[in-house]
Amino acid sequence: MATYLAVGLVVFAVWRIAGNDAWIEEFFRVPGALLMVWLAATGLLFSVRVSRGFFLGESMHAAWQLIAASAACGLAGAALIQVLGAQSRLNPLRYFPGGAEHAPVLRSVGQVLDGPCRFTLLAAALFLVLRIYRQTGFLGKYTAMDWVMLAGFGAYVVREAVDVVVRSRQGKAFSLAEILNFPADPLLWLLLAEALRLFRSVRKMGAGWIGKCYGAFSAGIFLMLLGDV
Repeated sequence: MATYLAVGLVVFAVWRIAGNDAWIEEFFRVPGALLMVWLAATGLLFSVRVSRGFFLGESMHAAWQLIAASAACGLAGAALIQVLGAQSRLNPLRYFPGGAEHAPVLRSVGQVLDGPCRFTLLAAALFLVLRIYRQTGFLGKYTAMDWVMLAGFGAYVVREAVDVVVRSRQGKAFSLAEILNFPADPLLWLLLAEALRLFRSVRKMGAGWIGKCYGAFSAGIFLMLLGDV
């Protein structure tokens, strides 16, 4: 990660000096794409290892299986978006006759896997975890800042939905890929609501690795939604 960041800063500096967009484009097509796939693969590996730490029938076993399935969707989506669906040297389909023509379709499939599919599985997993905390009496409450964040991002999701309705009434024809990705923003808001509640819950138990784990989930979901905005 440190090496990637250092290379990124060098490329950014060269781009600012030379004013050539090719530096930035090539950086995200090759090193950036490899990093995204590697991070997704690492997330899947860790999720599977954690899920195997629980016995079949334990409360957390089903939750972490869903988290692992969500990570698998993320890895498949990253591979399709960053490699097979990209116009880059990493795409092996470019070296076959007519192979590059399938890239847009593969990229669209990857966006659905890495978006609504991954978010739905993760939302179901966090719901199970929250249910466990409720049953044990450790379910936390939202703070005032949590409500502010949820209201702010909720207003954004509503604004996006209104924009879709307006564009539809104006005769805008949405592709199947766009329609399948419509639930992404509402699912991200739901994930943020679950992650914040979970973060407040684990804090009641005191500092520890469990709190850091779910705190990382909260931070990651917040950053995804912020990036989407």
